Amino acid sequence: MKIGFDAKRLFWNQTGLGNYSRNLVQGVCMQFPQHSYVLYTPRVQTNEHTHYFLDRCSVVQAPYAFASSLWRSFGLVKNLEKQNIDIYHGLSHELPFGIAKSKVKSVVTIHDFAFKFFSDDFPLFDRSVYNIKWRYACNHADAIVATSEATKADIIRYFRIPESKIHVIYQSCDARFSIQKTEEEKQVVRSTYHLPDTYILYVGSITARKNIRSLLRAYELCMHQINMPLVLCGNGSKYKKEIETEIIARNLQEHVLVRDSVAVHDLPALYQAARVSVYPSLYEGFGIPVLEAIKSGTPVITSIVSCLPEVGGNVAIYCNPYSVESIAEALVESMSSEYHSSDFSRKLQEHAAQFSHEAFVEKNMSMYQNLI
Repeated sequence: MKIGFDAKRLFWNQTGLGNYSRNLVQGVCMQFPQHSYVLYTPRVQTNEHTHYFLDRCSVVQAPYAFASSLWRSFGLVKNLEKQNIDIYHGLSHELPFGIAKSKVKSVVTIHDFAFKFFSDDFPLFDRSVYNIKWRYACNHADAIVATSEATKADIIRYFRIPESKIHVIYQSCDARFSIQKTEEEKQVVRSTYHLPDTYILYVGSITARKNIRSLLRAYELCMHQINMPLVLCGNGSKYKKEIETEIIARNLQEHVLVRDSVAVHDLPALYQAARVSVYPSLYEGFGIPVLEAIKSGTPVITSIVSCLPEVGGNVAIYCNPYSVESIAEALVESMSSEYHSSDFSRKLQEHAAQFSHEAFVEKNMSMYQNLI
């Protein structure tokens, strides 16, 4: 087979959608080298994340840089037909218009519907464009990948897509999270980011949807009981500045430590050095930081909403994200020796095995093969 991928996020997004794209494309290249893979991107970016793909895949770029977005939406089908692509996989919510009239089979991955649930976070124009692209892709794809059962339900709810067309395929995360770090390696990361020996860790964007204000207030309620700082790692804009202002207003500067995004190679040690990871999000399409914590062997607190119980299973500590008191109770509970025993570590490993990278890749490939 000759399989094409929408590689814009693979080359230009260093977090969620980019990681998903890189994990899948690298996986099929390694596990199924008998097939050919072509990456379609408006432009190429060369860095530590993309060298692998430039060496092993064919790459097609937009013919004119000034019209690259238009090419991705309206001009790409000609390239797919010219290059005899059997299957094209849109890895982040969209497909080129007109693909349904071509001979190319198409797959689209739908990650979430954040723009519908949290409309205030998205300009009206962006919401309108997303709705058109999401709907077109779901209606015209030969198969749809949903990253969770919760996302599958949203696809049916918003676009009335037949359930039989939707495949729930859980993603995995980088294998580096499963590799246990030495105490020396953990100490290097603590020193790099000026962190204490033990802490509570949040990793993710610092936005309203991630519920950081409630986390901050919950921590304030119980910080003298748990007696360790809260570390917030992630980027943000206006909301992050509001959080930093609130930390100062509440005189929590010595207790709540804010760090910008951490280098990818430092994340496993950062998780493993933490006493517990916390992710009280209001809505997710999958919730990769929950899986990263579990793969790292770190107890995790997360919300009992959206897809998060699918990822956390029976090893996460759950809270009601709309209740500051519930989050505080979960923080206190997470300090219990029950969650820091060898037995619990084994449970984390067993649960993490359900989200293997090999299974993620194999299920996607099986879906491709069934379309031909």
